[in-house]
Amino acid sequence: MTGVSTFEELQAILEAEGIHSIEAAMRHKELAKLGDPLTNLLFSLAISIQTRRFEGQKVSGKILAAALRLAELRHLAPSRLDAHGLGDCVEAMIAYGWLRGFFTIPEAAQILQEQFLRAGVGTKQSKAERTESIAMGFSALIQHIWEQEQFSSAV
Repeated sequence: MTGVSTFEELQAILEAEGIHSIEAAMRHKELAKLGDPLTNLLFSLAISIQTRRFEGQKVSGKILAAALRLAELRHLAPSRLDAHGLGDCVEAMIAYGWLRGFFTIPEAAQILQEQFLRAGVGTKQSKAERTESIAMGFSALIQHIWEQEQFSSAV
């Protein structure tokens, strides 16, 4: 045991990889690999809270791409990406935000769940309405990450 927490070790990897901004994070393929299961965990937690039963669900790249557009942060991602590529950018952004301490897992699940509640996720919605509602939830989360990044840069 080195006395360094796993979280601190992950933060050290961010430093070593030169990931000092959301834009850099969004271009980092390996960070997206960490963000994928983290994003699905957050989604599953929020849906579980919303439906009052345990859920294990995945969020699609299409929904995450829509969230990036709804958050008006598409300009941060590299150009010429399809929905899958944009989804990877959002997953990397979420991993970056978590590693930077911009949110805890319970806080992120709460942000999503509150948006899902407002949008009626879990009620009788068409597939298109459900997709839009989930995208709105993730839009709120990535806006939170962006705002925290801006705040931390200003200090």
